[in-house]
Amino acid sequence: MPKFKVAAVLLAAAATLAAFALVPSAASADGPVAPIAVDYLARITHAPPGVDARIVDGYLTLWMRVPAWETVIVLDYRGDPWLRYVRAGVFVNTNSEEFYFSQTPIAETPPASLTARTPPHWVQVSSGHAYMWREGRLHALAQVALAAGASYVGPWRIPVLVDGRRATIAGAIYHRARPSLVWLWPIAVLLLCVLAAWRVRREQLDLRLARALTWVLLAAIAVADAARYLHGRPGVTAGELLALALILAGVCIGAVRLARSRSSYPLLFVVAFASLWAGLTLSPALFHGYVLLALPAFVDRTAAVVLLGGGASLILLALRALDASALRARATRRAAGVPA
Repeated sequence: MPKFKVAAVLLAAAATLAAFALVPSAASADGPVAPIAVDYLARITHAPPGVDARIVDGYLTLWMRVPAWETVIVLDYRGDPWLRYVRAGVFVNTNSEEFYFSQTPIAETPPASLTARTPPHWVQVSSGHAYMWREGRLHALAQVALAAGASYVGPWRIPVLVDGRRATIAGAIYHRARPSLVWLWPIAVLLLCVLAAWRVRREQLDLRLARALTWVLLAAIAVADAARYLHGRPGVTAGELLALALILAGVCIGAVRLARSRSSYPLLFVVAFASLWAGLTLSPALFHGYVLLALPAFVDRTAAVVLLGGGASLILLALRALDASALRARATRRAAGVPA
Protein backbone atom coordinates (compact mmCIF):
# COMPACT_ATOMS: atom_id res chain seq x y z
CA MET A 1 0.00 0.00 0.00
CA PRO A 2 1.39 3.46 -0.85
CA LYS A 3 2.84 5.43 2.02
CA PHE A 4 0.24 8.17 1.74
CA LYS A 5 -2.51 5.59 2.36
CA VAL A 6 -0.71 4.35 5.46
CA ALA A 7 -0.45 7.91 6.73
CA ALA A 8 -4.12 8.51 5.97
CA VAL A 9 -5.13 5.40 7.89
CA LEU A 10 -3.00 6.27 10.89
CA LEU A 11 -4.34 9.82 10.85
CA ALA A 12 -7.91 8.53 10.73
CA ALA A 13 -7.20 6.18 13.63
CA ALA A 14 -5.65 9.01 15.64
CA ALA A 15 -8.62 11.27 14.94
CA THR A 16 -11.01 8.52 15.99
CA LEU A 17 -9.20 7.95 19.26
CA ALA A 18 -9.02 11.70 19.90
CA ALA A 19 -12.78 12.02 19.40
CA PHE A 20 -13.27 8.99 21.61
CA ALA A 21 -11.25 10.65 24.37
CA LEU A 22 -13.48 13.72 24.25
CA VAL A 23 -16.79 11.86 24.45
CA PRO A 24 -16.75 11.17 28.23
CA SER A 25 -16.87 14.88 29.07
CA ALA A 26 -20.40 14.87 27.66
CA ALA A 27 -21.49 12.36 30.28
CA SER A 28 -20.34 14.32 33.31
CA ALA A 29 -22.53 15.60 36.10
CA ASP A 30 -24.63 17.97 34.04
CA GLY A 31 -24.05 16.26 30.73
CA PRO A 32 -26.51 15.11 28.10
CA VAL A 33 -30.18 14.43 28.65
CA ALA A 34 -29.61 10.67 28.65
CA PRO A 35 -26.07 9.81 29.84
CA ILE A 36 -24.97 6.19 29.67
CA ALA A 37 -22.43 6.50 32.50
CA VAL A 38 -22.00 8.78 35.52
CA ASP A 39 -19.84 9.10 38.63
CA TYR A 40 -22.78 9.53 41.03
CA LEU A 41 -25.83 7.38 41.65
CA ALA A 42 -29.02 8.21 43.54
CA ARG A 43 -31.05 5.55 45.28
CA ILE A 44 -34.55 5.77 46.75
CA THR A 45 -34.93 4.45 50.28
CA HIS A 46 -38.48 5.60 50.99
CA ALA A 47 -41.60 6.59 49.06
CA PRO A 48 -45.22 7.00 50.19
CA PRO A 49 -47.43 3.90 49.80
CA GLY A 50 -48.86 3.68 46.29
CA VAL A 51 -46.36 6.16 44.82
CA ASP A 52 -44.00 4.57 42.30
CA ALA A 53 -40.83 6.68 42.17
CA ARG A 54 -37.68 5.79 40.22
CA ILE A 55 -34.32 7.41 39.53
CA VAL A 56 -33.44 7.91 35.86
CA ASP A 57 -30.05 8.86 34.38
CA GLY A 58 -28.15 7.90 37.51
CA TYR A 59 -28.86 10.91 39.70
CA LEU A 60 -30.27 13.54 37.36
CA THR A 61 -33.92 12.74 36.86
CA LEU A 62 -36.89 11.54 38.89
CA TRP A 63 -39.81 9.60 37.41
CA MET A 64 -43.00 9.27 39.45
CA ARG A 65 -46.34 7.57 38.90
CA VAL A 66 -49.32 7.73 41.25
CA PRO A 67 -52.73 6.04 41.30
CA ALA A 68 -55.37 7.89 39.28
CA TRP A 69 -57.64 8.26 42.32
CA GLU A 70 -55.03 10.03 44.48
CA THR A 71 -54.07 13.70 44.48
CA VAL A 72 -50.32 14.10 44.96
CA ILE A 73 -48.52 17.45 45.01
CA VAL A 74 -44.73 17.63 44.78
CA LEU A 75 -43.29 20.65 46.61
CA ASP A 76 -40.32 22.68 45.40
CA TYR A 77 -37.27 23.99 47.29
CA ARG A 78 -39.35 26.61 49.10
CA GLY A 79 -42.20 24.27 49.94
CA ASP A 80 -44.43 25.72 47.22
CA PRO A 81 -46.46 23.44 44.91
CA TRP A 82 -44.47 22.36 41.85
CA LEU A 83 -46.22 19.29 40.37
CA ARG A 84 -49.82 18.22 40.80
CA TYR A 85 -51.07 14.71 40.06
CA VAL A 86 -54.85 14.51 39.81
CA ARG A 87 -57.41 12.31 38.08
CA ALA A 88 -57.21 14.48 34.91
CA GLY A 89 -53.43 14.05 34.61
CA VAL A 90 -50.23 15.83 35.62
CA PHE A 91 -49.92 19.61 35.90
CA VAL A 92 -46.81 21.79 36.28
CA ASN A 93 -46.73 25.08 38.15
CA THR A 94 -44.82 27.41 35.82
CA ASN A 95 -44.62 29.95 38.65
CA SER A 96 -42.43 27.61 40.69
CA GLU A 97 -38.65 28.05 40.88
CA GLU A 98 -38.37 24.32 40.22
CA PHE A 99 -39.92 24.87 36.79
CA TYR A 100 -36.86 26.86 35.77
CA PHE A 101 -34.31 24.71 37.58
CA SER A 102 -35.68 21.55 35.90
CA GLN A 103 -35.18 22.76 32.33
CA THR A 104 -32.96 20.54 30.19
CA PRO A 105 -30.26 20.36 29.11
CA ILE A 106 -29.40 23.60 30.98
CA ALA A 107 -31.25 24.90 34.02
CA GLU A 108 -32.65 28.42 33.77
CA THR A 109 -32.55 31.23 36.32
CA PRO A 110 -35.98 32.07 37.79
CA PRO A 111 -37.12 35.64 37.15
CA ALA A 112 -36.61 38.11 39.98
CA SER A 113 -40.34 38.84 40.04
CA LEU A 114 -41.08 35.27 41.12
CA THR A 115 -41.63 35.12 44.89
CA ALA A 116 -43.22 32.81 47.43
CA ARG A 117 -46.40 34.90 47.14
CA THR A 118 -46.73 34.43 43.38
CA PRO A 119 -49.93 32.46 42.77
CA PRO A 120 -49.52 29.08 40.98
CA HIS A 121 -50.06 28.85 37.24
CA TRP A 122 -50.90 25.26 36.39
CA VAL A 123 -50.21 23.87 32.92
CA GLN A 124 -51.14 20.31 32.02
CA VAL A 125 -48.17 18.29 30.77
CA SER A 126 -49.71 14.81 30.68
CA SER A 127 -53.12 13.22 30.57
CA GLY A 128 -51.67 10.12 32.23
CA HIS A 129 -50.45 9.71 35.79
CA ALA A 130 -46.68 9.41 35.28
CA TYR A 131 -44.19 12.20 34.73
CA MET A 132 -40.39 12.56 34.62
CA TRP A 133 -38.39 15.71 35.37
CA ARG A 134 -34.84 16.88 36.01
CA GLU A 135 -34.64 17.07 39.80
CA GLY A 136 -31.96 19.44 41.09
CA ARG A 137 -32.25 18.19 44.67
CA LEU A 138 -30.72 14.93 43.48
CA HIS A 139 -27.69 16.16 41.57
CA ALA A 140 -26.97 19.19 43.79
CA LEU A 141 -25.08 16.81 46.08
CA ALA A 142 -22.65 16.05 43.26
CA GLN A 143 -21.02 19.42 44.02
CA VAL A 144 -20.12 18.35 47.56
CA ALA A 145 -16.40 17.78 48.18
CA LEU A 146 -15.67 14.17 49.10
CA ALA A 147 -12.89 12.60 51.12
CA ALA A 148 -10.59 10.32 49.15
CA GLY A 149 -12.18 6.90 48.71
CA ALA A 150 -15.57 7.97 50.06
CA SER A 151 -18.61 6.44 48.38
CA TYR A 152 -21.50 7.85 50.43
CA VAL A 153 -22.24 11.48 49.50
CA GLY A 154 -25.33 12.31 51.53
CA PRO A 155 -29.13 12.07 51.86
CA TRP A 156 -31.80 13.83 49.84
CA ARG A 157 -35.52 14.31 50.39
CA ILE A 158 -38.42 15.67 48.36
CA PRO A 159 -41.56 16.69 50.28
CA VAL A 160 -44.94 15.75 48.81
CA LEU A 161 -48.59 15.99 49.79
CA VAL A 162 -50.62 12.82 49.33
CA ASP A 163 -54.32 13.66 49.53
CA GLY A 164 -53.38 16.59 51.75
CA ARG A 165 -51.14 14.54 54.06
CA ARG A 166 -47.44 15.39 54.29
CA ALA A 167 -45.07 12.69 53.11
CA THR A 168 -41.54 12.39 51.71
CA ILE A 169 -39.64 10.70 48.92
CA ALA A 170 -36.17 10.16 50.33
CA GLY A 171 -32.91 8.52 49.44
CA ALA A 172 -29.15 8.97 49.22
CA ILE A 173 -26.43 9.79 46.69
CA TYR A 174 -23.37 7.58 46.18
CA HIS A 175 -20.10 8.10 44.35
CA ARG A 176 -17.88 5.59 42.54
CA ALA A 177 -14.35 6.29 41.35
CA ARG A 178 -13.66 6.23 37.64
CA PRO A 179 -12.35 2.95 36.19
CA SER A 180 -8.66 2.43 35.61
CA LEU A 181 -7.07 3.74 32.41
CA VAL A 182 -5.84 0.19 31.88
CA TRP A 183 -9.12 -0.27 29.98
CA LEU A 184 -7.64 1.87 27.19
CA TRP A 185 -4.58 -0.30 26.62
CA PRO A 186 -6.34 -3.17 24.79
CA ILE A 187 -7.48 -0.70 22.12
CA ALA A 188 -3.89 0.20 21.25
CA VAL A 189 -2.68 -3.40 21.65
CA LEU A 190 -5.33 -4.75 19.26
CA LEU A 191 -4.56 -2.07 16.69
CA LEU A 192 -0.80 -2.71 16.90
CA CYS A 193 -1.26 -6.50 16.57
CA VAL A 194 -3.39 -6.13 13.45
CA LEU A 195 -0.95 -3.57 12.07
CA ALA A 196 1.91 -6.06 12.54
CA ALA A 197 0.00 -8.77 10.68
CA TRP A 198 -1.05 -6.24 8.03
CA ARG A 199 2.60 -5.40 7.29
CA VAL A 200 3.36 -9.04 6.44
CA ARG A 201 1.41 -8.45 3.20
CA ARG A 202 -0.08 -11.94 2.85
CA GLU A 203 -3.54 -11.80 1.34
CA GLN A 204 -4.74 -15.06 2.90
CA LEU A 205 -3.60 -13.94 6.36
CA ASP A 206 -5.34 -10.60 5.89
CA LEU A 207 -8.52 -12.34 4.72
CA ARG A 208 -8.64 -14.74 7.66
CA LEU A 209 -7.89 -11.99 10.13
CA ALA A 210 -10.54 -9.73 8.59
CA ARG A 211 -13.17 -12.49 8.72
CA ALA A 212 -12.38 -13.36 12.34
CA LEU A 213 -12.40 -9.70 13.37
CA THR A 214 -15.66 -9.06 11.53
CA TRP A 215 -17.37 -11.94 13.36
CA VAL A 216 -16.22 -10.52 16.70
CA LEU A 217 -17.32 -6.99 15.79
CA LEU A 218 -20.75 -8.09 14.62
CA ALA A 219 -21.27 -9.79 17.97
CA ALA A 220 -19.97 -6.72 19.82
CA ILE A 221 -22.31 -4.41 17.89
CA ALA A 222 -25.27 -6.62 18.85
CA VAL A 223 -24.20 -6.61 22.52
CA ALA A 224 -23.57 -2.85 22.63
CA ASP A 225 -26.87 -1.91 21.04
CA ALA A 226 -28.82 -4.38 23.16
CA ALA A 227 -27.26 -2.78 26.25
CA ARG A 228 -28.26 0.70 25.03
CA TYR A 229 -31.76 0.10 23.70
CA LEU A 230 -32.92 -2.29 26.42
CA HIS A 231 -32.06 0.21 29.13
CA GLY A 232 -35.36 1.88 29.97
CA ARG A 233 -35.84 5.47 31.07
CA PRO A 234 -37.62 4.13 33.07
CA GLY A 235 -39.21 1.67 30.61
CA VAL A 236 -38.25 0.46 27.12
CA THR A 237 -40.30 2.13 24.40
CA ALA A 238 -41.63 0.62 21.19
CA GLY A 239 -39.32 2.94 19.22
CA GLU A 240 -36.27 1.59 21.06
CA LEU A 241 -37.34 -1.99 20.40
CA LEU A 242 -37.84 -1.19 16.72
CA ALA A 243 -34.41 0.48 16.47
CA LEU A 244 -32.79 -2.53 18.13
CA ALA A 245 -34.63 -4.91 15.80
CA LEU A 246 -33.37 -3.00 12.74
CA ILE A 247 -29.79 -3.03 14.03
CA LEU A 248 -29.95 -6.76 14.79
CA ALA A 249 -31.38 -7.37 11.33
CA GLY A 250 -28.40 -5.53 9.85
CA VAL A 251 -26.05 -7.62 11.99
CA CYS A 252 -27.73 -10.80 10.75
CA ILE A 253 -27.40 -9.70 7.13
CA GLY A 254 -23.71 -9.06 7.67
CA ALA A 255 -23.29 -12.44 9.35
CA VAL A 256 -25.01 -14.24 6.46
CA ARG A 257 -22.80 -12.51 3.89
CA LEU A 258 -19.75 -13.34 5.95
CA ALA A 259 -20.79 -16.99 6.31
CA ARG A 260 -21.09 -17.19 2.53
CA SER A 261 -17.48 -16.03 2.18
CA ARG A 262 -18.54 -12.64 0.82
CA SER A 263 -16.19 -10.68 3.05
CA SER A 264 -15.53 -8.06 0.39
CA TYR A 265 -14.16 -4.63 1.23
CA PRO A 266 -17.59 -2.89 1.22
CA LEU A 267 -18.79 -5.19 4.00
CA LEU A 268 -15.56 -4.69 5.93
CA PHE A 269 -15.84 -0.91 5.70
CA VAL A 270 -19.49 -0.94 6.77
CA VAL A 271 -18.76 -3.13 9.80
CA ALA A 272 -15.65 -1.09 10.68
CA PHE A 273 -17.41 2.26 10.74
CA ALA A 274 -20.51 0.82 12.44
CA SER A 275 -18.19 -0.57 15.11
CA LEU A 276 -16.42 2.74 15.62
CA TRP A 277 -19.75 4.54 15.94
CA ALA A 278 -21.10 2.00 18.43
CA GLY A 279 -17.82 2.10 20.35
CA LEU A 280 -17.86 5.89 20.55
CA THR A 281 -21.41 5.94 21.89
CA LEU A 282 -20.41 3.36 24.49
CA SER A 283 -17.07 4.97 25.39
CA PRO A 284 -18.29 6.99 28.44
CA ALA A 285 -18.53 3.62 30.21
CA LEU A 286 -14.71 3.57 30.18
CA PHE A 287 -14.47 6.87 32.04
CA HIS A 288 -17.24 6.85 34.67
CA GLY A 289 -17.87 4.69 37.70
CA TYR A 290 -21.54 3.79 37.21
CA VAL A 291 -22.73 2.42 33.86
CA LEU A 292 -26.44 2.99 33.22
CA LEU A 293 -27.07 0.26 30.66
CA ALA A 294 -29.02 -2.99 30.56
CA LEU A 295 -25.91 -5.21 30.78
CA PRO A 296 -23.22 -5.38 33.50
CA ALA A 297 -20.54 -2.68 33.43
CA PHE A 298 -17.77 -5.20 32.66
CA VAL A 299 -19.63 -6.39 29.55
CA ASP A 300 -20.29 -2.81 28.40
CA ARG A 301 -16.67 -1.76 28.85
CA THR A 302 -15.37 -4.87 27.11
CA ALA A 303 -17.70 -4.24 24.18
CA ALA A 304 -16.50 -0.62 23.94
CA VAL A 305 -12.85 -1.70 23.89
CA VAL A 306 -13.47 -4.37 21.24
CA LEU A 307 -15.50 -2.02 19.05
CA LEU A 308 -13.00 0.83 19.15
CA GLY A 309 -9.86 -1.22 18.73
CA GLY A 310 -11.42 -3.71 16.33
CA GLY A 311 -13.15 -1.05 14.23
CA ALA A 312 -9.93 0.91 13.70
CA SER A 313 -8.07 -2.34 12.93
CA LEU A 314 -10.66 -3.51 10.44
CA ILE A 315 -10.20 -0.30 8.44
CA LEU A 316 -6.61 -1.37 7.76
CA LEU A 317 -7.73 -4.77 6.56
CA ALA A 318 -10.54 -3.27 4.49
CA LEU A 319 -8.05 -1.01 2.71
CA ARG A 320 -5.87 -4.03 1.96
CA ALA A 321 -8.93 -5.85 0.58
CA LEU A 322 -9.72 -2.80 -1.55
CA ASP A 323 -6.19 -2.84 -2.98
CA ALA A 324 -6.39 -6.58 -3.68
CA SER A 325 -9.71 -6.12 -5.46
CA ALA A 326 -8.24 -3.34 -7.63
CA LEU A 327 -5.22 -5.48 -8.51
CA ARG A 328 -7.45 -8.40 -9.54
CA ALA A 329 -9.59 -6.10 -11.65
CA ARG A 330 -6.53 -4.77 -13.47
CA ALA A 331 -5.21 -8.29 -14.03
CA THR A 332 -8.57 -9.37 -15.46
CA ARG A 333 -8.60 -6.39 -17.85
CA ARG A 334 -5.07 -7.15 -19.00
CA ALA A 335 -5.97 -10.80 -19.61
CA ALA A 336 -8.94 -9.67 -21.66
CA GLY A 337 -6.78 -7.27 -23.64
CA VAL A 338 -8.54 -4.21 -22.25
CA PRO A 339 -6.24 -1.21 -21.66
CA ALA A 340 -5.74 -0.46 -17.96
